[in-house]
Amino acid sequence: MSEKVSTEVKCSDCGKAATVPFKPTAGKPVYCRECLSKHRTKRTEPRSRVENRNQSLDNEKHAWSRRRESWK
Repeated sequence: MSEKVSTEVKCSDCGKAATVPFKPTAGKPVYCRECLSKHRTKRTEPRSRVENRNQSLDNEKHAWSRRRESWK
């Protein structure tokens, strides 16, 4: 079983000490929990499987109509 890695780092924004569950990559910023929440983009509500399927079916229908028009 692999052991979890915890690394002490200094936050790239505020300078506070923080512990992260990974080995940081050189040159990439590392943030504490508070600063990370500021940098994250808002996630949208995940669509249901039915919505995803309907969306892909709609895209497929449009693709066929575009192909049909190019056959003329």
